[in-house]
Amino acid sequence: MAERKEKAGAALVVGAGVAGIRAAIELADMGVPVYLIERSSSIGGKVLQLDRQFPTDDCGFCQMLPAVPSEGVSSFCLRRGFVHPQVQVFLDSQLTALEGKAGDFVATVTTAPRLIDPARCITCGRCIPVCPVDVKDEFNQGLSVRKAVYVRHGLSIPRLYTIDTAACTRCGECVRVCPTGAISLDAQPTSQQLRVGAVVAALWFKEFDPSLLSQFGYGRFANVVTSTELERLTSEGGPTGGQVRRPSDGKVPRSVAFLQCVGSRDAERD
Repeated sequence: MAERKEKAGAALVVGAGVAGIRAAIELADMGVPVYLIERSSSIGGKVLQLDRQFPTDDCGFCQMLPAVPSEGVSSFCLRRGFVHPQVQVFLDSQLTALEGKAGDFVATVTTAPRLIDPARCITCGRCIPVCPVDVKDEFNQGLSVRKAVYVRHGLSIPRLYTIDTAACTRCGECVRVCPTGAISLDAQPTSQQLRVGAVVAALWFKEFDPSLLSQFGYGRFANVVTSTELERLTSEGGPTGGQVRRPSDGKVPRSVAFLQCVGSRDAERD
């Protein structure tokens, strides 16, 4: 049976991208206890992939969350860690049921097994090189590979090691080398019930797949990339260390053409 937590007047924010973080901070600064749930292993959403933004070349978080006070609990760098006394964060978690009415909801939150206990993990990194499984790194848009045991990104918030349960073969090599016994490959999902008065849906968005418009060559020509893929190629934490290289041959391109708003003028997506 799911554990039930009581917190009168609390709010549940679903999704810990920029919109969800902003909602959680504003509610928490007003004194409202907040449960912030995120289905991935770190908060930040798409902005973490965008690194720095035009025209000031500032951190994406600083650009997207500019309304935090200069003093008080909201004055912090989100890239260094999101800590707020009024916010409880649930990673690898999803809202699986919601019952009740406005002002009095019971939300069931299911958390996937992380397989690595963050309380015991010392982030030594010994588990990564012994992992025999290579998969495409979704954070870098498939432009690089990662292991089944990994940290989502160097600036992940928080910086926690996790295991891709879909890719993991349960070979046990990571368990063998872990010095603190933090890895348990047979961990199971857990569920708990949260009583909240309000729910904020700050859900993810899905990028348009440009391969559906074959006239632009995406998916047919290696050097045709999306804007997010270009962001990863120009990021210092990306697959090329910030040195823009053509995917086809690794050389520096002499010119780049941008096609803006591909797919946005389709009647199905108006």
